[in-house]
Amino acid sequence: MNIFSKILAVVVLAFVVLNIVLVARFYVGKKNIAVNNREMTQHNIDLAPVEHLTVLPIVDLLAESENYKTEPGTSFLIKTDNDSILFDVGYNIKQEEISPLIHNLNELNISLDDIDALAISHNHADHVGGYCFRDKRVELTRGKVDLNGKAIFTPVPMTCETAVARTIDRPTLITKNIASTGPLAEQMFIPGKLNEQSLLVNVKGKGLVLISGCGHPGIVTMVEAAQKITGIPVYAVVGGLHLYYTQPKAGFWGNIFGSSKLYCGTPSQKEVANIIDELKQLGVKKAFISPHDADQPTLEIFADKFGPDFEALKVGWPVTF
Repeated sequence: MNIFSKILAVVVLAFVVLNIVLVARFYVGKKNIAVNNREMTQHNIDLAPVEHLTVLPIVDLLAESENYKTEPGTSFLIKTDNDSILFDVGYNIKQEEISPLIHNLNELNISLDDIDALAISHNHADHVGGYCFRDKRVELTRGKVDLNGKAIFTPVPMTCETAVARTIDRPTLITKNIASTGPLAEQMFIPGKLNEQSLLVNVKGKGLVLISGCGHPGIVTMVEAAQKITGIPVYAVVGGLHLYYTQPKAGFWGNIFGSSKLYCGTPSQKEVANIIDELKQLGVKKAFISPHDADQPTLEIFADKFGPDFEALKVGWPVTF
């Protein structure tokens, strides 16, 4: 056997071993996260109702006006009768000194001083402000931002300059009327285990509104968990669901590192349709979906099945309950 054949044999063997390790880790991980998520739902929250709720997209892929900057990331301003929370901070994919988040807040005449706290859904670049995710940091912009010691609630240990980071490890109230589901888990094929929290608000006379950053744990799992944790039916889902994008706006690597399917696959249209049917069977009445991680075919399936009770989210367009 010549040297080239030996090298080729070693490469092939390494490739086979790597695949065996990845596949084994994937299936073992899937079993472990199922246990994790069941344990999370053993905690209960007494979530008092609010009269009013507004979810305002600050960063997303679509916008109501050309005055707003768009990108494949999310940030939502959640306002209730008593609370105001910034949920996720976008991508800032171009690493600008004035990020799309800060630009859009200025365009909307919203000051960070008026926000009570921040929360992060999960530690991916398009939700924490860019590649600072590698250092487990949250970055609102490349420029200096003074958060005056506000609390920032994260599902894994993270840091944020001028804010006080608090790690959420179970379902809990993070303000008077806004709760976290706690870190529901999903097994990603390449990165491994991912923890993601969603936020819950109980709207008087309607039920729970579940606000999702990306929906990696699966929206059906998230809805079922929310109902078990609070004992309240989910009325509406708002945000990213990470479903069926044929051409990921976050790019090739966004798909590779964001997929929870074997070999980084994406859901089919049939799977998406089945998921929506399950949501409706669970009693979900309305869906407001972020286009940052859902392609047009997915949005069209939601529109077909939810009719007037569906809208695609846009920067500057508030969802009110």
